[in-house]
Amino acid sequence: MAASAIRQAGTYFGRSLPRRAVLTVPSSDWKKLTKLPTFTNTDCVVLDLEDGVAESAKQLGRENIFRYLNESASNINREICVRINAVTSNHINDDVKLIKDLSTSIDCLFVPKVDSVDDMKWLANRLGSKCQYNLVLYCESARSLVDLRSILTTASSLFSLQGVVFGSDDFSVDAGINGRYTLEASELTYARQKIVTTCRLFENAQPIDMVYINFKDLDGLKKQAEQGAAWGFTGKQVIHPQQVPIVQAAFSPSEWARVWAKELIEAYERHEKEEGKGAFTFRGQTMVDKPLLRRARYILNMAP
Repeated sequence: MAASAIRQAGTYFGRSLPRRAVLTVPSSDWKKLTKLPTFTNTDCVVLDLEDGVAESAKQLGRENIFRYLNESASNINREICVRINAVTSNHINDDVKLIKDLSTSIDCLFVPKVDSVDDMKWLANRLGSKCQYNLVLYCESARSLVDLRSILTTASSLFSLQGVVFGSDDFSVDAGINGRYTLEASELTYARQKIVTTCRLFENAQPIDMVYINFKDLDGLKKQAEQGAAWGFTGKQVIHPQQVPIVQAAFSPSEWARVWAKELIEAYERHEKEEGKGAFTFRGQTMVDKPLLRRARYILNMAP
């Protein structure tokens, strides 16, 4: 297994720090793969076999991933993941063979276009019960969104479920949303909030927000990332290295918030020990109770 234990610190609902910036890299482009060691600030690298790879280049992508993970993965001090093709695609059998060959070399398996419980059962059966995989799946259709709770229940029983990515482009087409959605993505409000809420039912299911396609529009990216963080997402897909620091900042608590959380927790513990009461006043104005304590702990868990 790649050394993910030393790549991340802190906890997120009982596990390692969330993936704030999820950088997807097309596996068919060897030149881009060789640049990965220079992306020192990236939380998570996803070697892509799906949308970022042409139909005619799928096998090249598999060969590149196998070569790269066997020759160079030790040079990258961050999480290394692989996104396979959809279970319903013509490429899935070859992808499964690759993943089984790489079972000790990847940190997490990203699975796109998961539409049903049967998708998860089929994949688990093909990978075999002896292989325990960390899993992040994509919600990219109306059916997937409606059945998300059942899908995650099944996924968490078969894999180590770690997250759900909102595939906004495919979802928009499937849901009949006409044209490109707005910067505020108000057309996708219901879908995004349902994904966040459903993920909260599962201890380790991190909600990862939609990609911002225009990688040159950093102001727009900042606004959308901050919106996603405010709505409860804990990370975002990125497609270019220059997007990484902006997204990481949006999904990290500020220095002020970290200090506030640390002092509140210390005050709460001191108050409990000395007076044994629940709610109390903090910094002369804030009435502190259990929900606020949970908020403070959440902030510290999100801190890099």
